[in-house]
Amino acid sequence: MKIGIIGAGNVGTGIGKHLAAKGHDILVSFARSADKVAEAAVMIGGGAKSGTPKEAALHGEVVIVATPWGVTVEALGPLADALAGKVVWDTTNPFKPTMDELIIGTSTSAGEEIAKILPRAQVVKAVPPFAELLHSPSMLIGGHKPGVFVCGDDNAARATIIKLVGDIDADAVDAGPLKLARFTEPLGMLVTNLAYVQGLGARIGAMLIREPG
Repeated sequence: MKIGIIGAGNVGTGIGKHLAAKGHDILVSFARSADKVAEAAVMIGGGAKSGTPKEAALHGEVVIVATPWGVTVEALGPLADALAGKVVWDTTNPFKPTMDELIIGTSTSAGEEIAKILPRAQVVKAVPPFAELLHSPSMLIGGHKPGVFVCGDDNAARATIIKLVGDIDADAVDAGPLKLARFTEPLGMLVTNLAYVQGLGARIGAMLIREPG
């Protein structure tokens, strides 16, 4: 599958490495300089290419948004036409730097706000595991894959992201419509606070425990 990545930081490159290893065709974009984007493509490997955000938007059947929340609206606004008809995987975390309060939350979500900016795209929210896990030799935590809750209003788009979450070696949970990102994003904030503020470290995650069948 052709995949564009907007966000050449640790999360974007971490996801890209896993997907490139599964044979996906990656074009990465968006960093402080073209050299940084080129370095990210090398880090991803598997023949990944570098380019501009518009080139990533046009390249991808799926386009991954892995930008800091503070620049996300500015980055995506000019790409509404290029992203029309595309599946957009929103990985952003809309919380304050203190990691104990949401900038957006409970009455809306970052995923829903992105969907307003990109009304002709199919936006799916799925907060990935920490970058440290994505770049580590093993994604397993105590023998378990970290859970990723996947929310989106289009069934086919949600199924596509569920498949890609499996390709990054995480456990995808179909969490239903996009409005439920209002609750998965606070979960992401809680786990982040536990990891970095409470000192539990980045090898933690949330998962859904359920009976077989």
